[in-house]
Parts: sequence; structure tokens; C-alpha cells
Amino acid sequence: MKKYFYYLLLLLPLAMVAVSCDDDDDEMPNVGIQCDISGGVFYENAIYVEQGTSLKIDALKLINHTDKDGALGAVSYYWDHYMIGTSVAQPYELVIDTADLPVGDHLLQARMPIYVVDYPMCWGYIEYKVVILAQGSELPGDGTPSTHTVTGIVKAKE
Repeated sequence: MKKYFYYLLLLLPLAMVAVSCDDDDDEMPNVGIQCDISGGVFYENAIYVEQGTSLKIDALKLINHTDKDGALGAVSYYWDHYMIGTSVAQPYELVIDTADLPVGDHLLQARMPIYVVDYPMCWGYIEYKVVILAQGSELPGDGTPSTHTVTGIVKAKE
């Protein structure tokens, strides 16, 4: 019995070494994403657009606060949770024609992988509520469409 006890004591340091190793690759990179959306009126965290007016998403870029090289992967665009397009290279842009879209509330989303050297892949998300109105006179504020820079969120790999 004593013999087995000494074998267990010899194995204990090996177990501690295996448990104490920490993989630093699980750390998220310090990055962000931004894009410009134009063609609508931005009011109270929503985009208001007259039916028949085009919305344009462009100038999508990675904001990299690390000292490592980073890049965006292919950007997938969604309208009310249905994929409507993909941009695989810069310039990342999409034009949405609202002429045939119903009046009411909608959801515009963009999702893209983010690659930074020495970090695990993570995902960037941009999400905005879009309200399509039947007439331009219903637009909030002064009713003048403008370009608005929006910031997305970055999450760990799924």
C-alpha cells in the first residue's frame, strides 16, 4: 500500500503541471468595427427611410487597437434575419432598394469574421432597426437623409 502511495505522490506534480498551463490564445483582441449608412434619417436608434429610397452601407472598417495586423473576412448582410448579400473583399458595401419592401419595422444586420495575428478569430456584428415609411413627410426631424457612422460589437468565436 505504501508503494502505491509513493507512485501517487510522483504523479501529483505531473498533474499540477498539466492543470496550471494556461492558453493565452483565448484572449479577445482589442478591436472594433464601424460603417457608414446613408439614405435614411437617423432618429432615436433607428433609421427612417421613405419607401423607394435606397439605403447604402459602406466604408466598413476594422478599428484595430492592437499592435498586430488584422483584417475583416467576408461580410454577410441580413434583412429581417434573411441573408440578402455578401461582400467578400473591400470595398465592403451593399445597396438596399426599399421600393418593393413593405412599410413598417425591419431589422438590418451585418456579420463578419475578424482575424488578428496571434489572437483567435472573433465576430463583428452591426445591427440597426429600419423603419420604412410610405411618405417622406412622415420622416422624423427635418426629414433630411444623411450619412451616419455606426459602431458594431465584437464577440468571441461562436
